[in-house]
Amino acid sequence: MKASFTFRKMDSTDALKQHTLGKLKRLERFEDSEVMVQVTFEVDKFQRFVEMQATIHGRTFVSTERRSDMYEAIDICVDKLNRQISRSKSKRKHHKGQQGSYPQVIG
Repeated sequence: MKASFTFRKMDSTDALKQHTLGKLKRLERFEDSEVMVQVTFEVDKFQRFVEMQATIHGRTFVSTERRSDMYEAIDICVDKLNRQISRSKSKRKHHKGQQGSYPQVIG
């Protein structure tokens, strides 16, 4: 997994990076290929804003969240990405169903 971080209107902290990387490890179970994630953190008065863009197999998945707590926003944002990628994988896996995969016995 390749992750890049952008901090707007705030200082970079290793704690946020480590927490985000730990949560993003869950996305690796869906795909065998390289997962690239761009994470943007922003502080706007009393709100914390997190945006994540994950690119897998040429598809881009975007998740944004605005909360008063940055860690809560990260958790919710990763959960949204998790659902999007899971849904995409199941669509690719079940495309056209299982047509012709079972031999028919002609009797």
